[in-house]
Amino acid sequence: MLIFSRLALVATAILCLLTAKSYGEEVEDINLVRSKFFIDHAVYADSNENRLEVYYKIFNDGLHYVKKGDKYVANYEISIIVSGDKDKQVTGRSVERNYVLDSYELTRSDVGFLINKVTMPLPTGEFEMKCKLIDHNSNEASSIEAKIKSPVYRKGGDLSEIHFVQEVPGVESSSQFSKGGMAAVPSVERTLDGELQKLGFYCELYLADYVGKEINLITGVKSKRSGTVTEKTIPVTVDSSVVSTTQFLDVSGLVPGEFTLELAIESENKQLSKREAKFMLKWSMESLIKNDFEYAVEQLKYIIAKEDKQALMAAPEPERTAAFEAWWKKKDPTPTTTENEFREEYYRRIRYTEQYYSTINREGWLTDRGSIYIRWGEPDQIDRYPFELGRKPYQIWYYYSQRRQFYFVDDRGDGDFQLQYPYDGDWRSRGSMGP
Repeated sequence: MLIFSRLALVATAILCLLTAKSYGEEVEDINLVRSKFFIDHAVYADSNENRLEVYYKIFNDGLHYVKKGDKYVANYEISIIVSGDKDKQVTGRSVERNYVLDSYELTRSDVGFLINKVTMPLPTGEFEMKCKLIDHNSNEASSIEAKIKSPVYRKGGDLSEIHFVQEVPGVESSSQFSKGGMAAVPSVERTLDGELQKLGFYCELYLADYVGKEINLITGVKSKRSGTVTEKTIPVTVDSSVVSTTQFLDVSGLVPGEFTLELAIESENKQLSKREAKFMLKWSMESLIKNDFEYAVEQLKYIIAKEDKQALMAAPEPERTAAFEAWWKKKDPTPTTTENEFREEYYRRIRYTEQYYSTINREGWLTDRGSIYIRWGEPDQIDRYPFELGRKPYQIWYYYSQRRQFYFVDDRGDGDFQLQYPYDGDWRSRGSMGP
């Protein structure tokens, strides 16, 4: 009961804080759930069929544990089904594993996590993959679906898919994550910490026709907004028909946002193959304050009062971090604990909008849909109408407990849906929903 009361207090406090600046009304409910299970995948050529590697990441507090002796043990299962035409299964695999932690505190950590992989053969073609996480200690399950393209690789001169990795100290060379002569762990979320200033990737070069020769691996990092920002040519001596390579590129100086890594292999100025993959670059809050304080303050636009914003912007540079932290401390619904649940939820919503509502011209948190998501949270229901005769694409977001309905129209056809009147979502004053 004590835990429930604290959670109720936190939720109520966050509701009031998030909505006070927006419309001056108290919202009755909010979705505080964050994702605790992520997957990524890559497809490589193999002796007969291709090889599918599925990487997964589970946060510690996304599993339930049983105490055994002085250890805490989670027992989970990863079930993967890959289907083709008419939902016919073409491959699949299920693995059951234990995850052991040393203390109860670690089981509740929302920053600790495990990363592992599952490998299976895969024919060429286009498929749907369903990956299910089953927690055997609680009988709870969650699923993620993804599309898979399994190419017909030309073993005489081709590039595999790109697998993003991070360099982690202490990984044994015999580890399953040791590739290309280096120990590297999958970056499952494809999100790079800008503080590391390095972008890691692994790929395989299929060069049976070029054994004994030298080719060039061309790398390029392209910004979604400003085009190519960095290029590098890496000479590769082909000593076997399959060359595995792990590379780390310098990305210092890049600002946060969405980027594309482009790879190509060339021989005597002839391009043999090319691949690309998207990734996100983010900064820690400390880095953001240090590198772009104005941007950090601007991100508070939905919850900060005008006078508070002016005070933060007027803070001397050496005092900016302290001023920023002091402002957030005033918003903490549970100041006696180490967590600031309101702050965590606010930035979770910003990250969500960046992932799902960004357009070619605007970051997700600055779009109309992003604004509503940040202010009101996850909608109870979204009705999507992509194509209708004589009507532009539109969406209706429903917040039943708040008695709100928001109507968005893709007026320009660029995916940036514009919020329509009434802007506060109160359709009671209008009487009906729709244009």
